[in-house]
Amino acid sequence: MEIKDYSKSKSLKVDCSFCGNKIECPKDMIETSKKHMCYECFITRVPADEEIKDVHVDIPTAKMPEIAASGMADKMVEELFPGLWSERKNELKEFSKKDLAAEMFGAGAYIGVKAFMESIKNVKEDDPVHRNNHKKR
Repeated sequence: MEIKDYSKSKSLKVDCSFCGNKIECPKDMIETSKKHMCYECFITRVPADEEIKDVHVDIPTAKMPEIAASGMADKMVEELFPGLWSERKNELKEFSKKDLAAEMFGAGAYIGVKAFMESIKNVKEDDPVHRNNHKKR
């Protein structure tokens, strides 16, 4: 799911394509979105990636960090757990449930923090102001 900042775009009222409730839609998205979805339908329908691809979802700004974190965590588990398990399954099978939970929590925290730090680095590298200031040193 692609997330873009349309906070400066003028909003229009549209109907949720799934329940009919009135929702806000940035004017810039009206023509690019095939359907519109309110936050309640987004939460209760749990749309698949293919289903949501061309859908504008009216997500309250306050909910964005939670949704982004949840999506990132799910993606990391989907992509990284199989490799971790295949590399360490014999070792991990010997752990108590408590030790295994602590080990997996620690691995998840490490991967999450590492991904966050890499994303900050990438943002700074893509920022022309930061790049110009760094070259002057």
